[in-house]
Amino acid sequence: MNLKTKILVLFLLVAFALQAQPKIHYSYVSDRKFTQPNELYGYTLSPNEWEDANGRKGKLYPGEVQFSIVRGYLKVKGGQAEGLYGINRIEQESKRIIRVSLLDAKDPANQGSLKVILDDNSYIDAYIFRRSRNSDEIIYYQKGLTARQKDFNKEFFTDENELVLAEDSDLWGKTIRPFFVLTRSSCNRIYPADSVSFRFIEDVVVKTKPEKEEKTDKVKIAIPKPDKKKGKKEEEELAKEDEFENEFEDEGNDNPFGFRVVKDDKPEKIEETTESTEEESTEEESTEIVEETTIDKPKAPKEKAPKEKRTYRMVYKYNVWVGDETDGYLDEKEEEMVVKKWKRLTSRASGDKDTRYVLEVTTGKGTVFVYMNERKAVSMIEIDGNRYLMRGY
Repeated sequence: MNLKTKILVLFLLVAFALQAQPKIHYSYVSDRKFTQPNELYGYTLSPNEWEDANGRKGKLYPGEVQFSIVRGYLKVKGGQAEGLYGINRIEQESKRIIRVSLLDAKDPANQGSLKVILDDNSYIDAYIFRRSRNSDEIIYYQKGLTARQKDFNKEFFTDENELVLAEDSDLWGKTIRPFFVLTRSSCNRIYPADSVSFRFIEDVVVKTKPEKEEKTDKVKIAIPKPDKKKGKKEEEELAKEDEFENEFEDEGNDNPFGFRVVKDDKPEKIEETTESTEEESTEEESTEIVEETTIDKPKAPKEKAPKEKRTYRMVYKYNVWVGDETDGYLDEKEEEMVVKKWKRLTSRASGDKDTRYVLEVTTGKGTVFVYMNERKAVSMIEIDGNRYLMRGY
């Protein structure tokens, strides 16, 4: 095996090992807003820079130093101050500072602290850690997003004021990708690799009935019946014409052209003859006999609108890490829930601006709560006690 082949194999092994490990991220300024001190519980601070009291600065790689706030304790990972510290209280010291007061079991008077600094929009900008009163303060900075990261997050995740549900039916056909999750014990950023999404699906099935054979109706129609008297009269007239023509042939004719001139002593009465003909015609028409018969007439088919059957479901998709930090893989999970009904509720409390409305979606596996702010835009989804926040909540 030559040198190039060895390097290629080594590179592939390293790449595979890195891919098989859960990725550790920085915590970012834009992760979420913190409007109340108790919202820090479960959140892990992972800074990218530090600065001490003497002005010295340094860079940190993701996860090198972490501060995790859990019920009753502050867990510090990395650095000289690594350890577990008891929490005395968490309070809002000012509009832009949340103070976490620490306990020293050996010396209660020797209290340390973690001061969380907020910007004007209630995002965490930095935090100042003092191990004890006799220790110096160290400032840790929350990492900011690059322009490229901001654009990607905006396109991938659902923003707080992005999806407006003016009507309940507006929910169907939508996919929601939250940015942050609050569980019973932690609050964490959601990354694209986590692949967390909620899809609300409406299925429409059109039912059509098979065409039936054409039906027919019995319809009566009138058919003129031949008149025997009229036929006999016409035969008599034809016989007279034949007799008249025979007279021309049998008798002599003095006319040089072969025609016989007949002279009548009395002139014809044209008017009387005409009236008589009309009377006879009317009389003949009145004597016509009409008979009825029955035929089959096809019925015009009645057009029936096709029936639609609508069903609703929600698909909850996410990835979970299987294994330990050094050996494992991402396993894709998908849960489908059949939706039975839903209804909208309104909160009258003045402080519930981000959760003014809630859509209770009842499924076969429990109730899913879709919260909306005063603009009727989706701000949060609650399922199984976990709350998924939109970006910018």
